[in-house]
Amino acid sequence: MTPTEPCWLRESADARTALVGFGNPLHGDDAIGPLVARRLYELLPGRENIDLLELCTSDFGLMERLVGYRRALIIDALVDEEAEVGALRRVDVAECADGPSVGLHTAGFGAALALARMLGLCVPVDIVIYGVVVRERFNFGDGLSEELEARFPEIVAAIAAAEGRQ
Repeated sequence: MTPTEPCWLRESADARTALVGFGNPLHGDDAIGPLVARRLYELLPGRENIDLLELCTSDFGLMERLVGYRRALIIDALVDEEAEVGALRRVDVAECADGPSVGLHTAGFGAALALARMLGLCVPVDIVIYGVVVRERFNFGDGLSEELEARFPEIVAAIAAAEGRQ
């Protein structure tokens, strides 16, 4: 079945978790989400109820892929000029709801989530978002910056510990 089918058509939708690496692997440090998610997935001892999703899409596309999951753990790049590169931030989903409203071509995560819920889509109630601080997300290239690459094992370990998967 496709992810866009209503959750009541998906087998065991209530028990599944989406581990989402969000970002573009061709935009340098923006690839941190998919790379960290993939490494975390490899470390998980029991993966039968966890799906690894590596996504490079809009926030609406993300919501579409989350339909039918009970829980979502999302890892993405976060631009913050004040913080140290590689710093990890757990982002409150409620903070995302305060973001920009829906526009004609783009929307923030909060707007996409609100719309999905308003439409009655079965998106997860339990959503955890980790932002990894980067400087530039849109530099073309297929590798992480040296600074972020050096912090990679620490980032993975911090999320694994926070999620109880040491």
